[in-house]
Amino acid sequence: MSDMDHTVSTRRDVLAATGAGLLVGVAGCTGNGDAPADSGGDGTENGSGEEEDGETDGGGDETGDANAEADLGEPVAFPEDVSCPVCNMIPAEYPEWNAQLVHTNGDRAFFDTSGCLAAYTAYTDRFDGPDSDLEAAWVTGFETGDRLRASDAFFVRVTDPDHVDDVMMRNPTPFADRGDAEAFVEEFDAYGDGDIITFEEFDRDLAMFYRERFIEGDDGADGDMDMDGGDTNTDDR
Repeated sequence: MSDMDHTVSTRRDVLAATGAGLLVGVAGCTGNGDAPADSGGDGTENGSGEEEDGETDGGGDETGDANAEADLGEPVAFPEDVSCPVCNMIPAEYPEWNAQLVHTNGDRAFFDTSGCLAAYTAYTDRFDGPDSDLEAAWVTGFETGDRLRASDAFFVRVTDPDHVDDVMMRNPTPFADRGDAEAFVEEFDAYGDGDIITFEEFDRDLAMFYRERFIEGDDGADGDMDMDGGDTNTDDR
């Protein structure tokens, strides 16, 4: 082979190698080569602004998804961004007082207090609740912080805001045992055994007493409840 032929052959080899390298480089930049593009599995955002693992930056859907799949007979975690349908406060911020319920269709509602629960159960349509029966409800036991099934609890119909330093000033105060409710009643001259009620006795009178200002234009409450903490009308109970 002559020197000229050798030089041409060598130059062709170099150009071929260089061209192959360029093709690999272009494929790597466009993601069209054999090597896969970065899938963002490390939590970086994709083009839609959503993280690749399906979670948004706030991560707010995790609690909602878990609650949607929960057993209707069990309470769920209070979502941090859901407000009470009655007073518009955030129930998750009041763990010593909050309450919750679930309808038979799976819809759940969360309340900062048992008083708001009472208003909602009596006037569900006023607070945009579904046309669905109540499946179960839970309240927070007074002083214990225990989660109680409302149907098993006993409530003292507290009328004086000075008697319990709770949220929203006055609420039906929940106890796990009737004996605990009776002990509370004995501490105050204003109450008697008739002021110990059950969840089944939550009605529109009770709702109006505790949350009248949130119930607009009510025309269904019969009887009056003394707003000054005196005797109450218990004819319907």
